[in-house]
Amino acid sequence: MAMMSRRLLTLAASALFLASGSAFADDRTAGRMIDDTTLTAKTKAALLEHGKASGTTLNVEVHQGKVLVGGFVNDAAAHAAAMAVAAEAAGGKSHVIDGIVVVPGGRAPGQTLDDSTTQGKLKAALVDKLGQGLKINTDVRRGEALLSGFVNLESTRTKAGEIAKTVAGVSKVHNKLVVAP
Repeated sequence: MAMMSRRLLTLAASALFLASGSAFADDRTAGRMIDDTTLTAKTKAALLEHGKASGTTLNVEVHQGKVLVGGFVNDAAAHAAAMAVAAEAAGGKSHVIDGIVVVPGGRAPGQTLDDSTTQGKLKAALVDKLGQGLKINTDVRRGEALLSGFVNLESTRTKAGEIAKTVAGVSKVHNKLVVAP
């Protein structure tokens, strides 16, 4: 019995540790954070299992049971598939927020390198000018920048978009940040 209690305590501590990345950033309870972490893992796993919905290129963030799926996909079919898979994992469409952007076509190796460099500059600018760059998911494809994730203020969302527009190499900004209550 003591061994079982120790295992449960270790499991609970591990879950809290995983969820603690934003433990002090918002008002969620430990239980809510564990639920959100579990839903994140469930949704990400479902996306990875599905052929058309690429879980390797999509970010999944969960806040108070709301699932935000963000990232770039090549076509409308991949977009629809990702949203359907996320809705099924989350328990319905009303629990899913669409942060996906369709940018058709692939990238040449040189473009991929340019996008990676631009993304590094974008992250650095968000950290330097906003102090929250590590909390905001960023992706760059063919010069188009995508911001996704949850922030606590509309002013933070707006400022992040403005910062992204000033980064060299960014030709267009898709601000899919969601203001969380």
